[in-house]
Amino acid sequence: MKSFFQKSWPFIILAILAFTVHFAFLSHPAQVVFDEVHFGKFVGAYFTGQYYFDIHPPLGKLMIAGWAKLNGVNPNFDFDHIGEQAAPQMLFTLRFLPAFFGGLFVLAFSWLAWLISRSKKTALIAGVLILLDNAFLVQSHFILVDIFMLTFEVLALCFFFLQQRQKSFGAKWFFYLILTSLFFSLAISIKWTGLTTIGIIGVVLVAKIFSQKLTNYLNNSIPVIPTKACLPDRQTGIQTPESRIPEANASHCDGAGKSGMPKWMLVKETSIDLIFLLVIGFAVYAIPYAIHFKLVPESGPGDAFMSSAWQQELKYGRDNIYQPLSFFQKFFELNKTMLSANAGITAEHPYGSRWYSWPIDRKPIYYWTDGQPPSGKSANIYFVGNPVLWWLTLAFVALTLILITDKKSRRRVKPIFYILLLAYFANLLPFILIKRISFLYHYLPAMTFGILLTALYLAQIYQKKKIFVAIFIFILVGFLVLTPYSYGLPISNWLNKLEINLIGLLA
Repeated sequence: MKSFFQKSWPFIILAILAFTVHFAFLSHPAQVVFDEVHFGKFVGAYFTGQYYFDIHPPLGKLMIAGWAKLNGVNPNFDFDHIGEQAAPQMLFTLRFLPAFFGGLFVLAFSWLAWLISRSKKTALIAGVLILLDNAFLVQSHFILVDIFMLTFEVLALCFFFLQQRQKSFGAKWFFYLILTSLFFSLAISIKWTGLTTIGIIGVVLVAKIFSQKLTNYLNNSIPVIPTKACLPDRQTGIQTPESRIPEANASHCDGAGKSGMPKWMLVKETSIDLIFLLVIGFAVYAIPYAIHFKLVPESGPGDAFMSSAWQQELKYGRDNIYQPLSFFQKFFELNKTMLSANAGITAEHPYGSRWYSWPIDRKPIYYWTDGQPPSGKSANIYFVGNPVLWWLTLAFVALTLILITDKKSRRRVKPIFYILLLAYFANLLPFILIKRISFLYHYLPAMTFGILLTALYLAQIYQKKKIFVAIFIFILVGFLVLTPYSYGLPISNWLNKLEINLIGLLA
């Protein structure tokens, strides 16, 4: 036990900080904040039984409703408008699960960083970086579901990397494949944007067939940050090019994993992986809908979106005057309606923004303001990222793009940098094609992988202590400056005016 604490104390502290930061001021404000007007209504519908319609799958709302039920809380509240007064205890219960997943996300993110780098230093840096981003904090502090999807996506990738290290078709190989499929399906059961997970995994698996370097990386767990085994020889003092360049694929750091696997075997692995992902993904994705249909059997505000046959069933319940729809009829109709509704959104919003403005943290979203602040003070909540971290991440993404386009540098870039770039752009570029209104929070999945990339670079900069400490201090200051706007804490009017002007520079 003593040995465990000696090795793990930095991560224990990280866990304590993660849950402390996410649970702090959880019942404040005791008012409805931003999209709680929607998600609060959806959660409440499971207690009244009245049918509702949402453009997203039901799992996230079911999770929050289930937690409220377990705690004996009935959210009998209309969630009519932003700023509406509500019972603090009810809000604490409804916000609890997103906050818990906010803390869990920090730990899962740190674990993923360790899996891709095999470096505790990188894992700790990654965990601290994601903890110090205000945007992730805000989005996991209220009755919102994005943090569920992000956590499930990260866990799916954690189990994918673990699966790739196992003996092909062995018990552990299948076990981690099932877990990868499970968490992928949970991600898309929150929001469809989780589909990028299977896109990322699919591209990596196909690329693995044609790239021995990628195969070696996935199978052998080559450290991205040099370990003692990768350092210069102590006796000769000779420092090889591989030891000088962390990204290099040094043969003495390869480990004892699989290599030289015939292509037909890689094709077989990829095929089984994708089949499991799709089959288990569909099966698990369908389960929340069965629960959803059972819990909202009565006529409600969502009737108008559904077919006349569905409306008849909602209106007359179990009366024998209609032909009831089967589960799969309902399942496919609802998903088709959700797809049409997503594509048909034409409404504008003053805080809407386009994808190309997100990496520079443009267009923060005004979530809440206190209508009756203490004398001489103001309180507001903004969804805005830590600008120091976001701009630094953009710089490292740009640097990686430059490195992979240069022939000399490209050979030194490790496969994980390509994977993270793929994940970053896979989550960002689809919004080029999406015409509906979008917001800065849609950038969070891409930013997740951008911060992982940043952590890899900062782990290499760590040797230059003064530069590393200076960067860390700037990131910490960026987080602390925006903290009152993450929690909605009252601050003096003159300081509020100063900071609002600073936020206005991003608008």
